[in-house]
Amino acid sequence: MERKPKIEIRRKLRKEVGFGCPVPGCGRPFLEWHHFDPPWRELNHHNPEGMIALCTEHHAQADGGAFTIEQLKRLKHSVVEAAQVKGRFNWMRNELLMVVGGNYLLETYEAIRYKETPLIWLSRDDEGYLLLNVAQVTVDGEPRFSMEENFWTVHGNEEDVDCPPSGKMLSVKYTNGDSCSVKFLELASKEALQKHYADAPEALFDIETPVTAVEVTFRLKNAGLDIGPKKTVIGGNTFRGNFSVRCGAGVVIN
Repeated sequence: MERKPKIEIRRKLRKEVGFGCPVPGCGRPFLEWHHFDPPWRELNHHNPEGMIALCTEHHAQADGGAFTIEQLKRLKHSVVEAAQVKGRFNWMRNELLMVVGGNYLLETYEAIRYKETPLIWLSRDDEGYLLLNVAQVTVDGEPRFSMEENFWTVHGNEEDVDCPPSGKMLSVKYTNGDSCSVKFLELASKEALQKHYADAPEALFDIETPVTAVEVTFRLKNAGLDIGPKKTVIGGNTFRGNFSVRCGAGVVIN
């Protein structure tokens, strides 16, 4: 049996702690799965009643015996879901390939602009590193995910927040079907670039590697906004396959 539980159990464990580590004063969203009743070393199991979601630091402490079974059970069943789940991506580069809604943008500051308002864009810090921003959007009076210079916040009535300890991926799903995701990855060679983005314009494969890419999806059903893996649909307009290099803006919708 693998130590990592199935996705249904991971979702249950994340949700019961409010998508953040339940140890008082922590709240970090980068969660792992601790087996405590019984411990994994005594019995390989995936019984959610005997498991709890903890951050990497507190998982290691729990494995070392820092918490009793009674304390862990209280943490499982006395946690009130946080109003906001927050975190930060530590991926900062001088050059960044954004892959947004089927469009490819190398060091292009605005990935998508809608009616003069940027939706997904980059900014630079004082050291010259590129940082990711995603505008906060409200649907039916309920705010959604947003990001400001790599610091992200989950707003609203989220159904699931998946943020592994690797710190390179975030996936958020809402009860009405809205969703968003951000994923950073390193592509070490032209071959890796071609393999990962086989449907991209040929010009993409002429860029220098290695390159860091960030993939962003953002779907708001009631707003007619669908920035998916393969295409961008906004206000009835569909965009895909655009390739921009060091431009002010990629996809502009008026």
